[in-house]
Amino acid sequence: MRLRAARGALLWERSWPDFALALGVAGLYAAAALLGLPAMVPGWLHALGLAVLALLLGATLWRAVRALRIPAAAEGRRRLEIASGLDHRPLTALNDKLAGGAGDPLSAALWAAHRARMAGRVRKLRVGRPLAGLLRHDPYGLRVILTMALLLGVLDAGGDAGDRLLRGLVPDLSFKPGVAAVTTLDIWVTPPDYTGEPPLFLKRDAALTEPIAIPTGSTVLAQVQGGSEPPRLEVGGKSTDFTRIDANNFKGSTTLTEGDKLAVTQGGSTLGSWPIHVVPNQPPTISFATPPQKTAHNALKLDYRATDEYGVESAKAVIRRVGGDDEETIELDLPLPGLHLKEARDASFYDLTPHPWAGLPVRIQLEARNAPGLVGKSDEVTFTLPERTFHNAFARALIEQRRELTVHPRDADVVSETLSDLSQQPGFFEDDKVVFLGLRIASLRLRNDDPKTAIPSVQQLLWDLALRLEDGHETMAQRDLRDLMQQLQNALANNAPDEEIERLTKELKDAIDRYLKALAENMQRQNSNGQEMQPIDPSRLMTDRDLQRMLDRARDLARSGAKNAARDLLSQLQNMLENLRTAQPRQMLGQSNQAMRDLQQLMNRQQQLLDRTYRQSRQRGQPKPGQNGDAAEQDAIRRQLGEIMRELGQQGQDAPQSLGRADRSMGDAEQALGRGAPGEAVGPETDALDALQQATKDIIDQMTSAFGGTGDSGLPDGVLPNADRDPLGRPTGDSADGTYSDGRLRMGESKDDSFGTERAKEILDELRRRSGDTQRPVIEREYIDRLLQRF
Repeated sequence: MRLRAARGALLWERSWPDFALALGVAGLYAAAALLGLPAMVPGWLHALGLAVLALLLGATLWRAVRALRIPAAAEGRRRLEIASGLDHRPLTALNDKLAGGAGDPLSAALWAAHRARMAGRVRKLRVGRPLAGLLRHDPYGLRVILTMALLLGVLDAGGDAGDRLLRGLVPDLSFKPGVAAVTTLDIWVTPPDYTGEPPLFLKRDAALTEPIAIPTGSTVLAQVQGGSEPPRLEVGGKSTDFTRIDANNFKGSTTLTEGDKLAVTQGGSTLGSWPIHVVPNQPPTISFATPPQKTAHNALKLDYRATDEYGVESAKAVIRRVGGDDEETIELDLPLPGLHLKEARDASFYDLTPHPWAGLPVRIQLEARNAPGLVGKSDEVTFTLPERTFHNAFARALIEQRRELTVHPRDADVVSETLSDLSQQPGFFEDDKVVFLGLRIASLRLRNDDPKTAIPSVQQLLWDLALRLEDGHETMAQRDLRDLMQQLQNALANNAPDEEIERLTKELKDAIDRYLKALAENMQRQNSNGQEMQPIDPSRLMTDRDLQRMLDRARDLARSGAKNAARDLLSQLQNMLENLRTAQPRQMLGQSNQAMRDLQQLMNRQQQLLDRTYRQSRQRGQPKPGQNGDAAEQDAIRRQLGEIMRELGQQGQDAPQSLGRADRSMGDAEQALGRGAPGEAVGPETDALDALQQATKDIIDQMTSAFGGTGDSGLPDGVLPNADRDPLGRPTGDSADGTYSDGRLRMGESKDDSFGTERAKEILDELRRRSGDTQRPVIEREYIDRLLQRF
């Protein structure tokens, strides 16, 4: 085996230098083709070069084949001896024969001893590493230059390397004056920016079974190297001439809007052709996620869902009055939860009670617009706009006259007479001079001015007078609150500067203070009018501190760059503000809250038992049957659950079905614990805890329905489920170690939850620093800019 390897090594060492010359000729062609050198010469010179290279390749191969000689066995043995460092040629000695004295025992013994000594020396033979000897045949290092040329050619050609090698074998022999061989075609398709898709590089001679889907409005950029005639870019039967860059380089571009084939031609020949499908832009889709709703404070809530293949840019609601002129509309901008979203869902609130259409049936249609400007529309929904309920009789009379001007504008003279008559009844409005003057002005305007301008101004005047009579400053404070909330939501959605967000947050904080103060004044006025107010547990009410804490949290999220999270928190805050009631809960509230407290205590006991059971299941030594005291604890928890279900039945409330599931799971856990199998009890105990948590939510939903709550918070209006939780229902984290527990996990956040916020702010600052670092790669800075735009 070693002898064959030695002969093979000798054969390679002898033949490689001759064949390396032929390989160098082939490498010379490959380097020239990859670098595009054939495109820089006329076709006849290209053909001549190919012929010369072919002759050189044939000559070197013929020389190498003629010089090829198979090494003999003796040469192989000699190589083994040299590679193994053996003296006196032991392998040759082993093949020698005794020349004489074969019959002499002494000679034969001496010869055998000699062979044995030689055989001992050749036990560890080495073939040795074959040596090409290129340094002797290439003293100037031309092989290094050729290798570098090949590497540069591969880098320059990229994905077109195979095509360049093949085109290098086919010279252009058309022999047209001044025509050079066409060698390269590079073509890209760049979709519009709003699609967010990367440019597409089209490969020549690609076997495509399906057309290439290209968004409409995409830009085609093509470059041709070689040839003297300007190429043409053909799309859908229309052609565009390339622009000449220099003698042999051309550039062309066009915008794709139609067509099923893209081709580049030059001098009557096709350089490349691709089937395409121009995908037209589709309008976005938008619909009502839930039907329009009326909130507790008579605001219009619109919950929508919008989608677009490349992103929704804007959305709005268009309102038309049933039976009115379709040209008269109310347009409400719908805030988007981000920029360029393919799927968007959000809810917004609008106070339309001051509008003359309040209380009248309308048709609401949603519209969404994408970046190309296409508009998608939802189905129309008929809805009666929320109206303000006025308790003051005179205020109601003014609102009726205001509505009369909307429904029957031609009867403005009748309304003028009615207002004049009402102004003569000062006892109905407590001789308020402002109300008297307002009524007189409204009557005169309707009588003397142009109805197109007089009616809108009179309707606004009547609204202001009705508010003055009804509740003084509360409504104005609520209106300011909603306007500022909407401005802050829009600022967060549009990535407004931090200074603008900080200013709006401060103004919103002041507006919340004014609104809560107005609510308190209104409540005090109701008390003074003899309305009996039942006492209520202050720890169960939503206080101004709860609201301010949510607003501070939203501000911190916005500062750290988490603006989407800030918008979500503001939406929850707005829900709570919309659902605040001045009326107090009924007596049933105390009973329901007691059930909530009992369930909370029960969940805590079940959670503690689950923790102990889990730890026992992880221990090697399992308790024996009858020796596990946790079975008695599980039985006690189950009995307490039965008491809660009985109390709910006595209060006239339906016990949630989830309490029954919890009871059955507790029974299974008790049996497993009684058998001394804590591992089998972990699952039922977990199911019992989940069922208790679901029961808590079901009871909250019952309370919400009982009190007429319409918000998304899932709580009675103005009431929080636990005094030790924040307005979002999360524990406030008053434990000694600065942590809080959600019943299952221990989360090491600080009380003010500033760790995550500060960390997010540090990440945002680092992204901004890297974005301004011009030493970083362009692709990295572009990626960082996209992150900053999104977050």
